[in-house]
Amino acid sequence: MSKRKDIRMEILKHYFSIQDNVATLNLVYDTFAELINSNFGGDNIEKLNDKLFSDIYEAVSLLPKKFKLNLHIVINDFGDHTKKECEEIVKQNISLVAYRTIKAYNQKLTSGWSLIGAGAVILILSYLLRDHDLWFDLINISGTLFVWEGVNMAFLERNLEHKAIKKLISSIQNISIESGEQQ
Repeated sequence: MSKRKDIRMEILKHYFSIQDNVATLNLVYDTFAELINSNFGGDNIEKLNDKLFSDIYEAVSLLPKKFKLNLHIVINDFGDHTKKECEEIVKQNISLVAYRTIKAYNQKLTSGWSLIGAGAVILILSYLLRDHDLWFDLINISGTLFVWEGVNMAFLERNLEHKAIKKLISSIQNISIESGEQQ
């Protein structure tokens, strides 16, 4: 291993338990209630706030590409929930995050293509008005900007987000929840 990799691995070993290409991270929370967004839905809906997911994103972003992540979530006090209920709530919320990501992805794709279409129409209009130098230049620049912004949204930004989600999904190997109470 190179000296740079050795230094990086030493830093990571300070925060993760590393064996082969699998890193294990313990996320410890005092109560399950601190992970719940109490302002969302009714009494029978438990939506997690972004605290757990931001911790997961941060952990994945720290790891080298070929590493897998085992998340070991330790909750000291489940409160009114059982361990099984907490595991189900986490699974449901992961599905909700996936749905939200896909929805945002589709909206960005639609917006990008709309801008490309509007830009194409504006560029055609600029072609028709090419005899009027000032209007031609203004409309041509506007159309070019619309097309460029649409291409950026539909292809470039979308691919970056898609790669980030793929990395997140492929990196997580296992999620376990456990009580931190000493019995």
